[in-house]
Amino acid sequence: MERSVHAAARKVELFKSMAEKITMSLEGEVVSHSPNVHSNEDAIIRLSEAKDDLRNLTDAYTSMVDMITEKMTRLDDPEEESLLTYHYLHHISLSTVAIQLHRGRTWVYRRHDIALEKLNKILADLKTDDLPA
Repeated sequence: MERSVHAAARKVELFKSMAEKITMSLEGEVVSHSPNVHSNEDAIIRLSEAKDDLRNLTDAYTSMVDMITEKMTRLDDPEEESLLTYHYLHHISLSTVAIQLHRGRTWVYRRHDIALEKLNKILADLKTDDLPA
């Protein structure tokens, strides 16, 4: 889901660039202009659609993160919740999580597996209707 959000954001930037009649460049220099008014209108329409897609994906992603975060509070060990939060929501490597939690890497890797099993069980107990679209 997160990759989809990033891809949609790149798409918005591309269509924004097209709507502004420039191609992407590192310097932001004007590279080419289009005398075709219709292509510019198409780019603006595509930009609007891409922004809507990005907004929808961001909303779905946020809902999913909120739901999973709420379910993680049901883990019986706060350290397991912290471990999963650091690793999956803050994108911190398990080795770095071990340092932040003042634990050894072996402990973190073992607890990671245990915490994931517990979280998967919690999520499996959910009805599919509870999951965001």
